[in-house]
Amino acid sequence: MAALAVAGATLATAPAVADERVSEPGVYEGYSPEIYDEWVRESQYVPMRDGTRLAVDVYRPAVSGVAVQTPHPVVWEHQLSRASVSASGAVRLAGVESGMAELTKHGYVVAFVDRRGNGASFGTMRGYHPRAEARDAHDVMEWFEDQSWSTDRIGVFGCSNTGEAAMHAATAGSPHLKAVFAGNYSFHKFDGFNRGGIRANWGVGPNRTLEQDLTNLPVDGDDDGALLRQAALEHQANTSLRDMWRAAPFRDSYVDAVGTQPWEEYSVATYRDAIERSGAALYSWDGWQDDFRKEVLVSAASLANPHKVLVGPWGHCGSDGFDIVAERHRFFDYWLKGVENGIMDEPAYTWLVEHGDGQSEWRQSDVWPSRSHEASLYLAEGRSGTVESVNDGTLGLDHPRGRGGADEYQVDYTLTCPAPVGLGQTCPQDEHGLTYTTEVLTSAVEVTGHPELELTLSSTAPDQNVFVYLEDVAPDGSVRIVTDGRVRAALSATGDSPWDVLGTPWYRGTEADYEALEPGEPRTMRVDLLPTSYVFPEGHRLRVTITGADVRESMRTEVEPAPHLTVHRDAVLASKLVLPVDGPPGNVGGLRSGR
Repeated sequence: MAALAVAGATLATAPAVADERVSEPGVYEGYSPEIYDEWVRESQYVPMRDGTRLAVDVYRPAVSGVAVQTPHPVVWEHQLSRASVSASGAVRLAGVESGMAELTKHGYVVAFVDRRGNGASFGTMRGYHPRAEARDAHDVMEWFEDQSWSTDRIGVFGCSNTGEAAMHAATAGSPHLKAVFAGNYSFHKFDGFNRGGIRANWGVGPNRTLEQDLTNLPVDGDDDGALLRQAALEHQANTSLRDMWRAAPFRDSYVDAVGTQPWEEYSVATYRDAIERSGAALYSWDGWQDDFRKEVLVSAASLANPHKVLVGPWGHCGSDGFDIVAERHRFFDYWLKGVENGIMDEPAYTWLVEHGDGQSEWRQSDVWPSRSHEASLYLAEGRSGTVESVNDGTLGLDHPRGRGGADEYQVDYTLTCPAPVGLGQTCPQDEHGLTYTTEVLTSAVEVTGHPELELTLSSTAPDQNVFVYLEDVAPDGSVRIVTDGRVRAALSATGDSPWDVLGTPWYRGTEADYEALEPGEPRTMRVDLLPTSYVFPEGHRLRVTITGADVRESMRTEVEPAPHLTVHRDAVLASKLVLPVDGPPGNVGGLRSGR
């Protein structure tokens, strides 16, 4: 029995056929034998339509050290740095580091192209994924198609900023692009980078010094690095992304420095029609510990292209325990070579269901989310006796009774974590906010889909960043953040999204939508928590924590004195957690009503 395994989880598949061919998520054997045992790398500058020269590395199958002339499909990445040299003289090659050069042995040409204003390429980077890059992608693919060693079928791949570049390549109108394998990208930059209207974690790089740029590897023939230095000097005029985003607090902000509305021009979603016209097949992947995991699900729901989605237990661009190169290989084999390996016969969505007791299981479905029941847990008074938070409130099935129920605290900006947070989740901050904890679960609860907190709050400040964490509290008191949400209260107005946001609130986020809070006046808002697939085990508790600050905020404005935030939870101004759960409606881990 062939099976995919990650962190102890397995996904059972059909028995292998007699010839021992296996094609399943992360495992690919027997369908594409090695026909070459070596490759060669060549690099050069390729001119774009405006004359800007981009640095290109090409890995080609070889025999006895000589590149073969047989045409093969090309798969490529629109990189930031295709190759570099460390202070010790060690050379880093993206093709080797990523493992993708190995596909040359199976009859592919693999290429890495430094985007304009980056790596050894000339030009400047105006903004982040501007249309010039999409035009470059088109020109690069035309150049590939013109080469004697290339067929007319091309695939593109990438992760994070290069994953988004891969999606933008699908907007370029090249008839040769047939398949896109993109990971950990934003479908719309405002929703991904400015989630809930709050800047955190993302989008302030790449910003490199001249010295850093000079560590890039020159192309072949630039023996003294003179061309590299000339290109690096041009990069010094690149846009400061931190400054650009600071000048764009709203979805419709116009930034003079780049001469555009950056959230719109630089977002994949803006070019949805062009992607669909391309007909390119799409494979999106992400991890439950990554901030962009909702974005790839929204992308799949919003685009009519053939689409597959993979979500594992990983952080940003992680794939530990899963052979992502093998998965790219079988996807490209199907779409670029016509290999009938069954990948498109599998369910569209593959994801890992995580358990709070350390177990996990893989699941597949043709729809996301696969769970349809909703359960409401209300924020309530009382003391759970489980945490030394400001209020130590409770969370249960009963709608609050009476009037006046509320919890107040002064926003705490002293949040810290014991280790750098990086691009992932923060650490639990229960002692720095308001908490609401259930009684002990007498049966397990699976949450698969998009949790949401319907929150009524007031603040002494005209605006208030609000952060919400859904947590698993183990019997020993240890806490794990399962998912989180955030919203800027003055920008919490929602509307109908131009694309499919899977039933979640879509914050319009325009300048006209900004509505300052009246001090002490309650405002009800929907706080969208990132999707998850998680089982809270029997014997554990669920907890909601609410704060007014987060370790990951990249552009926090601290108010002095810190504002007082009030969460309302009475019969009229109730606040509740809405969970997509597995099981009969109303049965949430054996929790009792009428306490």
